[in-house]
Amino acid sequence: MRALILGLMLLISTPLHAAEGLWVEVTGYGFLTGNDPDSARRRALADALLAAALAGGAEVRGHTTVDKSVVTSDLLIVRPVGRVLSHEVLGIRQSGDQVAVTIRAKVGVDAGGQCGSRRNLVVTAYAPDIRVSPYAPAWAEPMATEIVAALLDALGRHPAVEHVRTTQRALPGMTPGREAVDYATLTRGSVRLAAGDHAFVPSVRLDVDGGGVAKQLVLTLDLNFVGGQGEVMQRRIERRVTLPGPNPLGRAGALVAPKRAAMVAKLTKGLDREFAAMLDGETCKPVVATLAAGGGKITAPFGSRQGLSRGSIAFTVDRSNTTELLEVVSLSRTAVELRPLDPNRPVAAFDGRAVRFLETGM
Repeated sequence: MRALILGLMLLISTPLHAAEGLWVEVTGYGFLTGNDPDSARRRALADALLAAALAGGAEVRGHTTVDKSVVTSDLLIVRPVGRVLSHEVLGIRQSGDQVAVTIRAKVGVDAGGQCGSRRNLVVTAYAPDIRVSPYAPAWAEPMATEIVAALLDALGRHPAVEHVRTTQRALPGMTPGREAVDYATLTRGSVRLAAGDHAFVPSVRLDVDGGGVAKQLVLTLDLNFVGGQGEVMQRRIERRVTLPGPNPLGRAGALVAPKRAAMVAKLTKGLDREFAAMLDGETCKPVVATLAAGGGKITAPFGSRQGLSRGSIAFTVDRSNTTELLEVVSLSRTAVELRPLDPNRPVAAFDGRAVRFLETGM
């Protein structure tokens, strides 16, 4: 509760424009439950992070849960407006069964370039979609193949990407039941995407625009990523180069016409860097998952392979834009089990809700 009061005081006393890069110092509190001091520290840190978010412009929607005159949870229903861009733990202290964590945090609207920690992308590259106009020069189709090869090389070299396989089969669109009787699946195995993984499906189009001396070769490159839970991210890059047209000088004119190598270089220059920049941006985003509740547990199909740790905290947002916090109970390479910080919230209330993870470093 004290973190709530401090967060509100900071919010009231700070001009809104300062939230673009405001540094705040707040303290959060957690209580020991059983013999698990690490859990209490993470709960206290979550409390402090929410107080910092309030100082950055979050809107309180919430309630406080009281059990036997003791505050067991508060700040549970907020609508984030700003965000915690970075934070550092200044101190941790324990008094009886209460743990206090003091942090210094930078809050505000992320203007880009901020990346406190990276998630890992586990990627399968599927068959590219290559379409070349019949009016394009003969070297256009080999160039398209070379572009895909360069992208796959950049994918494998990125430090936050695990490129698990490349297949010339298309991304499966059929249901698991239909796939079970599919001939290609039965004879060559399944290439279905796991829930926590991503598919990379590049699309390369080469069209010819115009005619005569104004004829141009147009490259349209779509960098498509599809997540195993249905999320889609895409970036389009378009380049064009003027093709040599009919020349009244005949054979002598061909000597001064643009060379193939120069045209290829103009179309492909920096594509690998733009792709790497896209990967940088995507791996800087938090892990996003859909929760499943059953058997008294709350789980998500993401684990340490995607960059989660025992210090991760989950923020889940429902259709009413309310936010609740969950902590990690157990973690494997491919799955995580969570529990709500509010002990009064039923497990079933979290089924099907979207969740974002914040790495706390604790």
